Amino acid sequence: MADPLKEADALNGNCADLSAVLENITDGIMNLDALGRFTYVNSAAERMLERSRSELLGTFVWTSFPAAVGTAIYDNYLAAMATQIPASFEFFIPTLNRWLDVRVYPGRHNYTAYFRDITADKTKEKSLRESEAMYRMIADNSTDMIARISMDGTYLYVSPACRTLLGYEPEELIGRCLYDLLHPDYSQVPLADLIAETAKCGMNLRESLARKKDGTYIWFETTARTILDNLGLHKELITISRDISARKHIEKQLLETNELLQKISTVDALTGVANRRGFDECLQREWKQGRRIGAPLSLIIVDIDYFKRFNDTYGHAEGDQCLKLVAESLKKAARRPVDFIARYGGEEFVIILPCTDAAGAQTVAEQLGEHVEELQIPHSRSESSPYITISSGTATMIPSQDVDPKELFLRADKALYQAKQDGRNRVRLYQVSE
Repeated sequence: MADPLKEADALNGNCADLSAVLENITDGIMNLDALGRFTYVNSAAERMLERSRSELLGTFVWTSFPAAVGTAIYDNYLAAMATQIPASFEFFIPTLNRWLDVRVYPGRHNYTAYFRDITADKTKEKSLRESEAMYRMIADNSTDMIARISMDGTYLYVSPACRTLLGYEPEELIGRCLYDLLHPDYSQVPLADLIAETAKCGMNLRESLARKKDGTYIWFETTARTILDNLGLHKELITISRDISARKHIEKQLLETNELLQKISTVDALTGVANRRGFDECLQREWKQGRRIGAPLSLIIVDIDYFKRFNDTYGHAEGDQCLKLVAESLKKAARRPVDFIARYGGEEFVIILPCTDAAGAQTVAEQLGEHVEELQIPHSRSESSPYITISSGTATMIPSQDVDPKELFLRADKALYQAKQDGRNRVRLYQVSE
């Protein structure tokens, strides 16, 4: 037979344990009798209601909180007591400036309510709604096209700027793949690679040609960022695109202008062949190329014989015309696309012959002289011919790391000096033994 005293002690112990649990939970708990009087309030309820249990126990709930009469919580209380059906609802207490999530369990002789403070959640929710509204307003009024794109490249959202930029309504683009709007040249880049690159870096900036609804194209500059889900996985892309067609047009004009200036800076204005700067750049370039492939590089220096006497006799205008004709004549002999002709200064010209040995350079130099003589430009004060003639010095080297390309020029210059010493109107090759 059970011991009544032990059972009573066990029951009291269980009640004590339950009371300890109720006092330490973060949810507020209160109990009302059938008349609406407080019979129990835990510590969390005291904090949330900002009343002590000594103030509440034994008092009527609507007397203690008269401002709640006629509100939603009052209506919910009456409905729950009438139907005896549990209910849950959210309630804002203006006097406490606090949101509560309330769950009620009505009984025939009592009314129990569990509630927790959700003010922080509601504030965050409100802030989020306001942020979304603000971002939506920004997106709807931005002149840039803002879009949300799934990880398979499908448009999920497109801002109204697409009307102005592309001629599409937002609804026409949602559900379409972003590659549908790109020029075919850009479709060669796999979509998966494009998205993977953006996902890896977190951001991607690129320029591309976007097709408008009327079939024409504009230049788009697009910034893409990846958005992560709660698990840290890539969820979607946010892109901001703007029309940079005007900028690209200006860039193209600047490029063309720079190319023209570069050409002008390396071209001799009188003869139309390269100038000394162009020669220096070409010699450095061909020297490196010859060094890489181990091929011979030849250089010819040409000097018009007795040109100062020609100028003094016929005048500078005729002298300029003579230089133009000689330059055109030199082009006929050095006719390969890789051959390079420049006016080095005054009446001197230089010809760079890549992948050409000494014999080949001599042949070209002799042809240069023949073509100039065929011009039959009269020169009454020349000591070598009644017509304009030239003297040429050639040199050939296989470029190496240890030798400066100027050495090739110096050797050709020495050969030219020898041609002049030997009576002009002739070709001389640089001899290493000299």
